[in-house]
Amino acid sequence: MKEMLNSRRTLLLALVVLLLVGGQLVVPGFTNASQFANQLKIATFLGLFGISQTLVMMAGGQGLDLSVGAAATLGGMVGAALIDQGSAGLLLAFGAAALCGAVIGAINGVGITLFKVPPLVMTLAMGSLVDGALIVWSSVMHVNTAASPTLVALAGGGVAGVPTIAAFWLAAASLVWWFVDHSAWGRRLMATGANPTAARLTGGRVRHVRIAVYVASATIASLVGVLLVGYVGQAFLGLGTSYVLTSVVVAVIGGVSLAGGRGDYVAVAIAAIFLTVLTSLLTALQIGEAGRQCIFGATLLAFLAINGWSVKGRLSIG
Repeated sequence: MKEMLNSRRTLLLALVVLLLVGGQLVVPGFTNASQFANQLKIATFLGLFGISQTLVMMAGGQGLDLSVGAAATLGGMVGAALIDQGSAGLLLAFGAAALCGAVIGAINGVGITLFKVPPLVMTLAMGSLVDGALIVWSSVMHVNTAASPTLVALAGGGVAGVPTIAAFWLAAASLVWWFVDHSAWGRRLMATGANPTAARLTGGRVRHVRIAVYVASATIASLVGVLLVGYVGQAFLGLGTSYVLTSVVVAVIGGVSLAGGRGDYVAVAIAAIFLTVLTSLLTALQIGEAGRQCIFGATLLAFLAINGWSVKGRLSIG
């Protein structure tokens, strides 16, 4: 049992299976093909936002990115304004969204690393600034907010019952897994989060690493914002707001350390599926908002306790 609990992937996979089996027993049809495809779409967006938080949290320094919602909204609105019916417009939309996200991330990174602004404060302030600017922009400029048919097909379509967007998530998850576990830059990222002083003494560029992860975080969020427009059909203010806290929660449940230097994105991806299936089951059971919040809070506390127990176990072994 102890060995199983130490494997976050195994624990989360077991919980997902338990929820699916239990859901099918109490709500017939809970695991049918269309229902599962819809859950996979929802989990995909949560998992993609989870990449942003995972990278930032791994870099240490109490890193969190509370501007991912604003970056997603900006990316979605800019993308919708530039997109047209063809593939050229789609590429322009994604390119412009990525540029907007990179600017947001660079400002966050510089403010945190050079001006020593706490990440929580810096990213929260940046998110508020972007949201405010978008309110002014949307009231002055009457730009297109509707998703093009191409974007709708990209984000909402599927092949043989498998959502197309899930394929993008699989590719992104594979890239992040390789980057963190098998690349030299990934090792520098983990070293920076685990012990920035030691990383600096061995030649690691701690500031550069942390600025880079904030740029990556906001860029990814902006790109996901464009996909969100295709999924919901329209860009609007607050498009990515609901993913700010849930992206942090899914990273924590996936075992990413709030102190930095430890994390496994495969577990984070499974955690996104777990949270999605749990939410779907609670909704199917008609559990009220108060009940859902209590269950989510208890779940988060349980995984925080497991995280703390795992760290204590490693320290005692060491």
